[in-house]
Amino acid sequence: MSEKIKNIFVALIIIATLVALLIYAFQTSDFSNLNKKTTSGNDKMKSKAAKKRQFNMDVEVDNGIVNLGDFEINIGNGQKLVTNISAKYDNPSGWGMSSGVESELVSKGSVLRHATIEAIMNQKESDVRSYRVKHAIIDNMNSNLSSTRIEEVYFNRLIIAD
Repeated sequence: MSEKIKNIFVALIIIATLVALLIYAFQTSDFSNLNKKTTSGNDKMKSKAAKKRQFNMDVEVDNGIVNLGDFEINIGNGQKLVTNISAKYDNPSGWGMSSGVESELVSKGSVLRHATIEAIMNQKESDVRSYRVKHAIIDNMNSNLSSTRIEEVYFNRLIIAD
């Protein structure tokens, strides 16, 4: 029995020594040198850019241009068109003046997106940047608008993927 007590006593001494070493290590460590991660202006710009790289379906209106967001459209033969489309619209009230045009474009954003997808899918053109496809997109979008007209369509990003 004394051998068992001796082993328990040795184990307790080892555990107490380890605990004492850990306490000593924490007390002598200089945790004040650890740098807290702060967000500087550059980090904020990086996170904003990273968010923009994600797939975005939000409709945004700015300075006579409506951005319809990102699209992923099946165009046949197992290919997909990945694009971001903007459109220049006629602003009858002039630059910088408030009118119902912007609110109409934002409220009808999903309708305009659908009109764009429909126009692209109905075309037989091999090049989606062709005049016919752009004209079909403009016609489809204008048929859904009452207070403004779309003048031009821009493909901000255009990727055809398999």
